[in-house]
Amino acid sequence: MSLTSLIDVIFLLLLFFMLSSTFSRFGKVDLAAGGQGGAGPAPDIFLTVDGQGLRLNGLAMDLEGAAEAVTDLVGKGAKTALLLPGGDASTQDLVAALDRLGAIAPLQITVAR
Repeated sequence: MSLTSLIDVIFLLLLFFMLSSTFSRFGKVDLAAGGQGGAGPAPDIFLTVDGQGLRLNGLAMDLEGAAEAVTDLVGKGAKTALLLPGGDASTQDLVAALDRLGAIAPLQITVAR
């Protein structure tokens, strides 16, 4: 009994599924390399991401509410934001916050640990 025909069929099926599948397009998050440590100017906006959600200057908010509040603060002259992930924050929470807040044009976001 020859396995050649079986291997040919498996190869053709593999080729068909590889060519007919679509791949997800992953977005990117721009991150700048950290500078030298030390005290710098205080950020205009302080954000904390943890398992319970997002806090903007100490006030608990959802992501969309925080984005609107940050947009208002940027309109009032805020230029820098510090984003601090909490111990129970998932990577997805951090990336979602960076993605949503990164769309606010003149805001410079720094992620601290």
